Amino acid sequence: MSASHALEGQAVDWLRDSDDLLVRFGLNDEDADARHRNRGAQANMFADAHLPQIAPDRVFPNVVAVSRGAALSIQIRARSPGPLGFGFRIATGAEPVVDRLYAVQRADSSGYRNVTVRRFQRDANLITIDLMRARLGHAHRLDALQQLWTCDITTWDVHQFLDPITARVYTRANPRFPPTPPAGPVDTRRGSVREASGGAALQVNAGVIWADGSAEQTFERIQVQAQADPDRDFSGRLRVHFFVVDPD
Repeated sequence: MSASHALEGQAVDWLRDSDDLLVRFGLNDEDADARHRNRGAQANMFADAHLPQIAPDRVFPNVVAVSRGAALSIQIRARSPGPLGFGFRIATGAEPVVDRLYAVQRADSSGYRNVTVRRFQRDANLITIDLMRARLGHAHRLDALQQLWTCDITTWDVHQFLDPITARVYTRANPRFPPTPPAGPVDTRRGSVREASGGAALQVNAGVIWADGSAEQTFERIQVQAQADPDRDFSGRLRVHFFVVDPD
């Protein structure tokens, strides 16, 4: 898309695959570089969105619309089939943002474990969003950039792991923490796009997820000894499309 277009949809507090996987994209307020980038920035999430002017029949189930150059944090709130926790991946069509990290801390009273990611796993860069058309050029072809228009968040069950600090091995039969009872459905709706943007239609253009700047987050390490197949036997999965909000 070469010009901004109106976005319509349902504003939400969480994007969701089901009650077992909720994902929230927000502004990173932890890293110093991110706070500088995010001055005056906005981040919005919408479900079942569409672009009525140019693609009225196409539905985008999960949309993140943010200011250009904003640095994001990604919070995953998930319940796993077993009592140990879950592994997760955040990946574009080109490469992972993070690959095979794990949430095995104590679940909350509703059975959810929470984890927040503020950086690319490999290079410790911030997770930022840029205009797709701004990256077009000799070095970046459209087909390659379109792979960065979306990302998939996938979770899977952990079956056994070693805690390197205590040297204890935890299994489904010998969990680290007692299981928590399942909770009821979670309401994530928050009104329409127009309500979220003060009555006006939100003007957007296609965005790409981009590694930039410097992040300071460190990741907890555990030794996973058995798990579901992350490529086939996932417990939750959702795809997100990125848009940049027109500042005008």
